[in-house]
Amino acid sequence: MIDVVFKDRNSTFCLTIFMLVITAACTEKTAYDSVEPVEKSTAHISELVQHSRPMMGFSPQSAERERLAENIMAAIPDTDMMKNYHYEMTRVPHHAGSEANYQLALYLRNKWEEFGYETEMFKYDILVPWPVKLSLKLISPEEIDISITEPPIPEDPDTYIEGGLPGMAAYVASGTATGELVYVNYGRLVDYQQLEAMGVSLEGNVAIVRYGGSPAQMRGMKVREAAKRGAVGVIVYSDPEDDGYVKGDVYPEGKWRPWTGIQRGSYLDVPIYPGDPLTPFKPSIPGVDRIAMQDAPTIQKIPVQPISYGEALKLLRHIKGPNVPTEWQGGLPLTYHIGPGPAVIEMHTEFDYKQRPVWNVFGKITGVIEPEKIILSGGHRDGWVLGARDPISGAVSLLETARGIAEAVSHGYRPRRSIVFSSWGGEDFFLLGSTEWGEHFASDIKNNVVAYLNRESYTSGTWTAEGSHSLEPFIIETSRDAPHPETSSLFAAWSTQEKGTNVRLGALGGGSDYMVFLDHLGVPSLSFGYGSGNGIYHSLYDTFEYYQRFGDPGYHYGVAQADMVGRLIMRLANAEVLPFDYRATANTIGSYIDELIAADLQGNLRSELRQMSGINAQFGAVATEANHVTRQLTNVGDAWMDAHLSELSIINQLIMQVERELTDERGLWRRPWYRNLVYAAGYYEGYAAKTLPGVREAMEAGEWDIAKVQAQRLIDALVRATSVIDKVADHVRAVLPEHTDRSEAL
Repeated sequence: MIDVVFKDRNSTFCLTIFMLVITAACTEKTAYDSVEPVEKSTAHISELVQHSRPMMGFSPQSAERERLAENIMAAIPDTDMMKNYHYEMTRVPHHAGSEANYQLALYLRNKWEEFGYETEMFKYDILVPWPVKLSLKLISPEEIDISITEPPIPEDPDTYIEGGLPGMAAYVASGTATGELVYVNYGRLVDYQQLEAMGVSLEGNVAIVRYGGSPAQMRGMKVREAAKRGAVGVIVYSDPEDDGYVKGDVYPEGKWRPWTGIQRGSYLDVPIYPGDPLTPFKPSIPGVDRIAMQDAPTIQKIPVQPISYGEALKLLRHIKGPNVPTEWQGGLPLTYHIGPGPAVIEMHTEFDYKQRPVWNVFGKITGVIEPEKIILSGGHRDGWVLGARDPISGAVSLLETARGIAEAVSHGYRPRRSIVFSSWGGEDFFLLGSTEWGEHFASDIKNNVVAYLNRESYTSGTWTAEGSHSLEPFIIETSRDAPHPETSSLFAAWSTQEKGTNVRLGALGGGSDYMVFLDHLGVPSLSFGYGSGNGIYHSLYDTFEYYQRFGDPGYHYGVAQADMVGRLIMRLANAEVLPFDYRATANTIGSYIDELIAADLQGNLRSELRQMSGINAQFGAVATEANHVTRQLTNVGDAWMDAHLSELSIINQLIMQVERELTDERGLWRRPWYRNLVYAAGYYEGYAAKTLPGVREAMEAGEWDIAKVQAQRLIDALVRATSVIDKVADHVRAVLPEHTDRSEAL
């Protein structure tokens, strides 16, 4: 195998030498052009192939050419380029619906065109609230105006930039609320249940709740459950125990939230459905019927105001009543009490709810064999203020991935399938642009998008990855070839993180732009990247200056991430047989079924769970056979592959279909927009995943009749998926050349 290491990524000389090496081993081919070895039968190429690791979905010859093309891509991502992008993209606030956000979309479009991509933009007019007047005041036992703004920090000039959204909650009611304060900890379902057990009522009161909690809970769920219990308003703050001085030095000395930091955010009830609250299931385009705002179930019905923990201290010190349970005590310097009162709060929120433009922009390289099939990779660009970490850090890394792939194309790389980069608008208001686009082109996406790769913000730190488990072996294999800033490979670092256990892909919950693809349309999805904790999330202090000091100084992790994403995209785009492993899916579903069996203490679902386990075992067995025969297929050589493109197309379409069969058009209990029967954002969590959600959540609620219905839908889906993966194996066996060695052990 040819292995060239670029010590200096800016070295034209190194790139020239590298291209001479490739040219000596390359000739013309439809999908690779000049990245193809000259003579497939030469001893030189045989030696290369002999020393090359197998690659899922590729013949040995194609795998070697793929790695050569990836090396061209990997030589391009550059720390100076990333820093330049980052600076340019964080000069003005660019929240959803603003002119600045549109200009940022044009910036990305122009960059992609500069790299050589075809581009396209889509606009959706979506209900987006901006604040008109916000106020918060303690009126008893003393009068104190509570600040809802963040002061600039002299050490960071970007914090003086004007035009960002103030400390606000999006998609909440306009109005005035007055009531005694009740401290409700994280506002999880278990917290509200504990309050009820203690005899504490929220009726007519204002809840004060802290962000966060485990399992990961989206802020809107805290408010929904408070309103259901009679609260007239909610105040939300970030406790220093979770992301402030308890964690370490605060900004500007350290990376944690200062006393004045406010976490803005959307409070849309996303577990019902994301996107425009007025157009569920439909895109926000001219002519589409919109429901009345007062009928939108995802807009919260009471006022909400986020504040800093410095201001929260002024309120908490006036709450009396019982001491909180030990685990409810936060990090502020006082004993926390539950209330109600005697602290009384008056809050006023007024929003300008208008249809505002939300833009998505796309850059495309058209595939040469299956151009209608798409590998889609994207992230959002809108931020609450400057958003240097969230989301612009991810955008600049993805730009370098795009530039690297474009460089490979300029030297002869031609993907079989189309590669599309996307920049979504309105994610921070909760998945506006991606959801509307997904609903707009649902049929085409279900038929043609092979996979969606989501990359939002990143910082230096540990690698995490979540997604469809059919892609678990693929992403693990690819990580072996990807670099890491501090060790031999990404896989080596990832393995170390897992502390001796097998590297695994986590389950996807909610919170980013993959949701319409995975949860609504059944498209296999991945979300991954480097990261570590911080205290500037959704605040004024998420700036370029912050990022240079505490995000990824030098952009070394950003370059490594750009490399890994590029490899994933290129392999999915160019694999002769799509690299999905449904045995991994069956194994994972099996572990989820075991959890349900353990939770079914009374045996209420025993028959259904046994049936589910049996059909899943059959699904796994058939998937194992499909893996076996497709591996044989990739070993017959790329000359045979090139001569049987129509057969490969049929096989790959069936492979794609398997994942779609694990959805149900009727949707989940309480929320029909969610159709994936394996993964969903939890109804009470919003962020954290619920696996086998239809069955699991009905069991947790004690709704056994509903659980039986949801279980049968999952059983039926597994039967359908088994049938399709069986067709994959049948089609492969039918086209395997007669001379193929079929005796390989399973």
